[in-house]
Amino acid sequence: MSYLITGGSGLIGSRVARDLAREGQRVVVYDAYPQEELLTSLLTQEELSLVKIYRGDVTDLPHLLHAVKDNAVESIVHLAAMTTYPSSANPPLAIRVNCEGTANVFEAARLLGLKKVVWASTRDVFGAADKYPNGVVPNDGAHYPASVYAASKSFCEVLARHYIKSYGLDISALRYFFAYGIGQRGSIISRFMSELVEKPAIGKPGRVPYGDDSFGWLYVDDAARATVMLSKSVMPETKAFTVGSNPRPVRDAVAYVKELLPGCDLTIEPGSLGPGNNCETEPLKDEIGFEPTWTMEQGLKDSVNFVRRQHGLDPV
Repeated sequence: MSYLITGGSGLIGSRVARDLAREGQRVVVYDAYPQEELLTSLLTQEELSLVKIYRGDVTDLPHLLHAVKDNAVESIVHLAAMTTYPSSANPPLAIRVNCEGTANVFEAARLLGLKKVVWASTRDVFGAADKYPNGVVPNDGAHYPASVYAASKSFCEVLARHYIKSYGLDISALRYFFAYGIGQRGSIISRFMSELVEKPAIGKPGRVPYGDDSFGWLYVDDAARATVMLSKSVMPETKAFTVGSNPRPVRDAVAYVKELLPGCDLTIEPGSLGPGNNCETEPLKDEIGFEPTWTMEQGLKDSVNFVRRQHGLDPV
């Protein structure tokens, strides 16, 4: 099978490309700003031989259609998006990239008869925890988006339901819950990981924000595995799945990195990203069979060693 991954050299996309190539699948990485160095660091030469990098923008429907047709693509994994801060800074562009870009992906699937589309929504569509009296957000909970980014993803969930109902397309979404690792671009998580992992891994001081918060730590390899598993499903009953892990305090993460790197200069700064929420994730387990396997500690250690390898340092 041949897959096209928009944003295919980003944090999750690069690992999806790797995992599909390991299966022997042909992969088109469709990315406006390809991170070829990240792909090279993750994939073997044999795996890279199955990957074609195609510089492209999801807002350009004709270019996207050509990429799909020229490479006999059968399924799309749509991960390209503008995240929270860039979306707030430039709402018109965010609407083009996140909303129009997603519509273009769905149009490509409709026009070319593709087998499957998996796309990235976000758990931010649900808003703050105080909207849900019992403290747990059901997978089909009402949306209360509080940012341009979250609102754009909420709209795309409505758009997906339209394409499913009107054209019979097989479209599934994943709402990633704090997917972390090395390789994300221009997001809250990338800045957080820079302070928590990247700087201390090479001997620089880190100042970790959101020290009063807890996150549902979903390691990128688990996020990629969930994405690949969902890409192989056929018309699951649920059309948008929340995927995450049990919340753990930021202070636990800082303490563990200090264990890995004794003597590192790592300071916790107070604050929170805002009221979080616990989300129901059972539908993804029940329908697709996915459960996270990486603990927070395993994911942080793997991230530290990834950075150290990039800088020619011994693993810890």
